[in-house]
Amino acid sequence: MTSIQLITHIGPRRLSLITALSLCFLVGVAPMSAQESESSPDKRLQSAAISFREAMHEPDKGIPRDLFDKSRCIVIIPGVKKAAFIVGGKYGRGFVSCRKNGTGRFGTPAAIRIEGGSYGLQIGGSSTDVFLLIMNEGGMKKLLADKFTIGGEAEAAAGPVGRDTSANTDVLLHAEILSWSRSRGLFAGLSLEGSTLRPDESEDTKLYGEKVSNQQILQGDLNTPTGARPLVAELNRYSNGGANGDVEALRNRGRVTLSNLRFETGKADITPDSEASLNDAVNALKEHPDWKIRVEGFTDNVGSREANLKLSTDRANAVMNWLAEHGIDRSRLSAKGFGEARPIASNSTDEGRAKNRRVEIVRNS
Repeated sequence: MTSIQLITHIGPRRLSLITALSLCFLVGVAPMSAQESESSPDKRLQSAAISFREAMHEPDKGIPRDLFDKSRCIVIIPGVKKAAFIVGGKYGRGFVSCRKNGTGRFGTPAAIRIEGGSYGLQIGGSSTDVFLLIMNEGGMKKLLADKFTIGGEAEAAAGPVGRDTSANTDVLLHAEILSWSRSRGLFAGLSLEGSTLRPDESEDTKLYGEKVSNQQILQGDLNTPTGARPLVAELNRYSNGGANGDVEALRNRGRVTLSNLRFETGKADITPDSEASLNDAVNALKEHPDWKIRVEGFTDNVGSREANLKLSTDRANAVMNWLAEHGIDRSRLSAKGFGEARPIASNSTDEGRAKNRRVEIVRNS
């Protein structure tokens, strides 16, 4: 029996009672949305980072790594609220981050919200973490629109769960969006047909301190706010096959290049997307408290020798200070810059110069 048929069999008095109860219930749900809007974006960003970390911690039960590696963007909406009594609804606020062109690394996040409704005889409530992978250019273009409906403007599918389970089915090949949910530790593919995604402009304003669009955030070059850095670092920790394991090579070779470490052009300012690599270094050094480390900086040959020596020294010191500020005893650390000395590739090509601009960690004991 459908909901409409059921309602026609209910007497006027009972129907009035049900309607009144429904209104009371929805009035009770309204403060939930208001309370959600009062939460700070930093707290929501922290929840998003934790949700993603927990989802990726068990690869046999979470988002398949090969699908994550192929994705263009990821949407994380922690604590989507769902409540229903006759009339049901979904509401949640979260963030989207997209890979930077040519790097494969995730950039600074933009705020996003999900809204949806359903009808029928139902009662209950839940809070669920929702994850969406945007798989291609078409899905990304829709993500940058004012709003779009999943299953309407964008083709979507419930994502598979487990390690390397991205079978080449027609659904997975053509879906612009794959979605999952996580509730009470259980992870599963999720259908979000009929739900609407739209930019959360008020949240973006709080986060960036000015009115900016999601397109400016996701395709521009805005600085990553402090509160968003843990999420960006967590996403990049799992990019391109997982965490940077180079530091463990110190055990065998005694020297390693921090391959995912980046600086602002011509400066010693460490970019936010470098934190995953540095966190791996911190974890490795904590596991080996007997190691003493020298951080060495190098540049290409563009510019004067004096300027390059200073830049390499400043960058080595910046990494040393970062490690010290994140739990490594400063007495174990030292830093030295070598400028354009000791090139590992030809400085006659862009690719070679990029390889020469590096920071290495050397084990002294």
